[in-house]
Amino acid sequence: MDDHRRCRLSVSDGELELAGSPAALRALGRLLRQHPEPFEVAITGGVVSQEATAGPLLVRLQGGTTLHFSGGREYLDIIWDALDGVAEQAETADDRTVNRHQHIEYLPGDHYRSPDSVPLVIVADWPDAPQQQTH
Repeated sequence: MDDHRRCRLSVSDGELELAGSPAALRALGRLLRQHPEPFEVAITGGVVSQEATAGPLLVRLQGGTTLHFSGGREYLDIIWDALDGVAEQAETADDRTVNRHQHIEYLPGDHYRSPDSVPLVIVADWPDAPQQQTH
């Protein structure tokens, strides 16, 4: 299975979460960087799509299972860097029981993200790591 497919999309009460192991997040980031033109890729629980357009980053949920990114390349870079950055934080963390994450959301006065964007949390976790036992 391709690593990017191990990323997971979950939607709860309008909140979006894109989660995966550091390797899965990095693989998805690489794919998105390589394909800024209209592009779509399946992940667990849905689809990630993106298209390079004019203007700031717009994060939307389409059809209940498609996480869609659009904006200029310099704004799409926010997502690509976040995927790599969260993976890096998780890989270098001393405590893997704490999932590293980053919020991507519009705040008043932000010229990099569209006010029409929905909040997104990118989370690095270790779904394949053996659970630590306590004695």
